[in-house]
Amino acid sequence: MREDIFHTQDRLEYLGAHMALEIDKQRTAVLSMDFSNDIVHLEGALKGFGFADMVSEYDVLDKTGQLLVAARGSGVRVVHVSVKFQPGYPERPANAGLWQSLQDADALRDGTWGAQIHPRVAAQASEAVVTKRGVSAFTGTDLDQILRANGIDTVLLAGVATNLVVEGTARQACDMGYNTVVISDCCAAADRQTHEAALTITLPYLCTVASLDEALASMGAGVLV
Repeated sequence: MREDIFHTQDRLEYLGAHMALEIDKQRTAVLSMDFSNDIVHLEGALKGFGFADMVSEYDVLDKTGQLLVAARGSGVRVVHVSVKFQPGYPERPANAGLWQSLQDADALRDGTWGAQIHPRVAAQASEAVVTKRGVSAFTGTDLDQILRANGIDTVLLAGVATNLVVEGTARQACDMGYNTVVISDCCAAADRQTHEAALTITLPYLCTVASLDEALASMGAGVLV
């Protein structure tokens, strides 16, 4: 291993992040995760966390919309993942401050506007929507069953936050044997530094990190908007 491998650019090249992305469209699904209004809308209950600011600044909703349109047009399955809780938050994990913060903000309550998926990346009638109560899209959900029942072995991840649902799902998907690709332009975190740390330090060891353009090209699509 080269001595300078822990510099960001060298690390990505060493781990193959710049190889052309190739997918089998019939065995691939896009996971569109945690694009709830409370998380990504500038008027959402969690606007103070910074997620919505980065989503807005980097046009993450528009870019994710492009990804979903391309997937639908090319036969790639789309699965939506939504985090929400019943009144009183009975499903809320009690082991991390994140969940207490959500409850304190009265965020992501089932049946409210804030728990709905943002309309710019909303599910179509034929698309599965998985409800989760924790960080990873797999924990306590039927996501694995949906994917395996449809012959899916590759997942393209988009979501907010990069270091939470995206990284958490990527870690579990890797352990479960899925080919995992994170679409970097379709993710955001509380700030750019946290976002970049997940994309350049942790995730390249677990999966492929690809751009939106690379994802579109792998589906046979160009830039759509």
